[in-house]
Amino acid sequence: MTKKHKRRNFFIKKDFQGKLIFSCFLFVVGAGLLFNVLLGGLSADPLTVSNVNQNIEPARTPFMLLRQMLTDNWFLIVIGSGFVITASLLLSHRIAGPLYRFEATLDNMKKGNLDSTIRLRDKDQGKELACKINEFNSLLSQSFCTIGHNAKALQILIEQATTLDLPEEEKEQLASLCWSMQEHNRKIINNCNYYSS
Repeated sequence: MTKKHKRRNFFIKKDFQGKLIFSCFLFVVGAGLLFNVLLGGLSADPLTVSNVNQNIEPARTPFMLLRQMLTDNWFLIVIGSGFVITASLLLSHRIAGPLYRFEATLDNMKKGNLDSTIRLRDKDQGKELACKINEFNSLLSQSFCTIGHNAKALQILIEQATTLDLPEEEKEQLASLCWSMQEHNRKIINNCNYYSS
């Protein structure tokens, strides 16, 4: 029987997810307030009479509607707010998870490890970007391997050039030239060896 993965951490990127959840909540609250303002604006002139605890209370319609809505529907407002927060948290995982994986892979690349790849879940966002980063990582790794192999081959050729039987004057010039090429080649090899594939 396969064991289902349980999420241990609800907040992957706390700042990002907190801002996203707060933005969604403000959007829903703002839409509700806008609806109430428009409804109040359309019914601004009439006077409304209501019966509260066997007392007749006259009031302006917009204020009466707002008071009635808040007192009658407070439970639904609280449940709806909880639903909006929960839904935006779950939806934020589809963005925050890939961002975390992108950062981890790029940190590995910065440390010289070019063999790490980005793996995303089926419903995650950013699959195209992950594919492009993985392709770039693979091409970069192959390029460094090729440069490293060419640098080693150049090192062998330099060593062979120093063993040539030449007149003494040309041998000194060749030795100076070979030393310079070896130094540049050593720098190339060191830079290529920093990245592992």
